[in-house]
Amino acid sequence: VVAGSPNAGKTAFLLNTVAMNMQRHKINYFSSEMGPIELKERLSKFNDLKLSDFKKVKWLERSGNFSDVIRPDEINVVDFLEMTDNFYLVAENIKNIFEKLTRGIAIIALQKNPGVALGLGGARSLEKARLYLTLDSHILKIEKGKNWTDPAVNPNALEIRFKLVQG
Repeated sequence: VVAGSPNAGKTAFLLNTVAMNMQRHKINYFSSEMGPIELKERLSKFNDLKLSDFKKVKWLERSGNFSDVIRPDEINVVDFLEMTDNFYLVAENIKNIFEKLTRGIAIIALQKNPGVALGLGGARSLEKARLYLTLDSHILKIEKGKNWTDPAVNPNALEIRFKLVQG
């Protein structure tokens, strides 16, 4: 899960993740707010890539029922899980996506209020996440890292400052 306040860089983070992985994995990108023109504009800002490089990614517009379209053995990017009320259902939506996966992964963006630690749904949004990141004021923080690379180094609460370049 990637939870971020408005304009904190959620989509930029997700698009960068796609760019770093699209040569090695099948990727499905589900966008709930970005149409083809904005997508093309955002992708054109990658200085080291051409728009044609992104043709390997399956770009889809979708705003709900993501568990119905998850590809179980691929990378699935949900930008973003929209919730306007009943925020307690965030956990159920994430769980439904999680249950569709076999060898694949889902990277799910959530909106978060500025200054609040977790995304909409609060602690319930942490339940199924293996990795839970937050973005706020140019700081990326690991709220939850379930599987540690080094058993001696706890990644939880680690932070790094970042700078958005052209969005």
